[in-house]
Amino acid sequence: MGKFIEYCKIAFFNIKSNKVRAFLTMLGIIIGISSVVAIVSLGSGFKKTIDKELSSLAGNTLEVYSVGEVEFNDEDLEALMAKEKHILGITPVVPLMGEASYKDLNSYSAQIKMGNELMDQASKYDLLYGRYFTKEEFDHMEKVCIIDKSSARKIFGHEDVVGMTVDLFYGRNRRGGTFRIIGVRDDNSSQMADLIMGSGSAETKFEVPFTSFIDAIGLSQYAIGYYDLIIILDDADNASDVLAHTKAILEARYDIRDQNQIAVIDYNAIFSVISSSLMMVTLLIMLVAGISLFVGGIGVMNIMLVSVTERTREIGIRKALGARTGSVLTQFLVEAGSISLLGGVIGIILGLGGAEFICFLISNFSGSTLVADFNPFFILGIALFSMSIGVFFGIYPARKAAKLSPIEALRRR
Repeated sequence: MGKFIEYCKIAFFNIKSNKVRAFLTMLGIIIGISSVVAIVSLGSGFKKTIDKELSSLAGNTLEVYSVGEVEFNDEDLEALMAKEKHILGITPVVPLMGEASYKDLNSYSAQIKMGNELMDQASKYDLLYGRYFTKEEFDHMEKVCIIDKSSARKIFGHEDVVGMTVDLFYGRNRRGGTFRIIGVRDDNSSQMADLIMGSGSAETKFEVPFTSFIDAIGLSQYAIGYYDLIIILDDADNASDVLAHTKAILEARYDIRDQNQIAVIDYNAIFSVISSSLMMVTLLIMLVAGISLFVGGIGVMNIMLVSVTERTREIGIRKALGARTGSVLTQFLVEAGSISLLGGVIGIILGLGGAEFICFLISNFSGSTLVADFNPFFILGIALFSMSIGVFFGIYPARKAAKLSPIEALRRR
């Protein structure tokens, strides 16, 4: 152990004696390591952000869309429930863009999402205050609604607005009515969900019983068909089976087999595809960054060969005084490993700082929140990997130095 410490001292003395050359040698390692650390940290953080956003869509739900002229109805819901045992419930989802106001004060654009009491189970965002509307309230067309947290703040100035009322309108004639707020839901902060569901432009968001709002705007419950259904499953693992059966049942009911008028979306499958794609992109970029590590390793080998040439007499004197071949080999390997390790540490620091800076820029200029994900085990592994690069590329120069005969080495000047 004492000899190894001595070798480390010699290695750092040589690095200190040739600062500029050592830094230029480390540069390839620094660039490669910092690139890998920044890419992996950003990639992992971005993947976690996407995972979190997609979790608002994934889970034990499927979504059925009519992409043709088919309008679903309550009989379709009953048929699906009767023929597919893995379905726990189904709710239609009818989103309308309307207006919301409080006591004729400011008016805000509103996404008014209509459905039945099962919309609560389809949502991945918790109720912060109050409760969800019940089947009885749905059946009796009670004018109640759920508002999200940011909408409550925008309209009323605070979050807990349970018991207060809000006026919801739809259409040019502003048909609608006054609805009592019975629950406040946590915000849907998922930009992915907003993009897919088409709700990003609304200033406020509400969930209301389908029967209540249809009655408020003066239409019959059967005047509007359903183009969008959310199916709640007993287990997400059954999604693929239910997906195929659901599409087959609905196509059979409307005699539209193979006409592609009905789309069933499994967000878990989308989640898997996007996650795999992100992983492939990250690995590809890491491969490109790894090229600079290879170049850096060659730089280490090159400078160690120069060092062997410069220190030929030193090697000859050491071997003439009894130094073994293994000792000379170890000394040069330690020096090569030290250069790479130091370059790796600098690269890690720059990579972490660079990742944080990029996250700061993205968060401030795009309005999205991105947090780099730093894995301590990965950081430790990359430090050891950087040292191993130096050791690997230092083997040839070290062997060349160790094999020099004392007489031949002392002859050189």
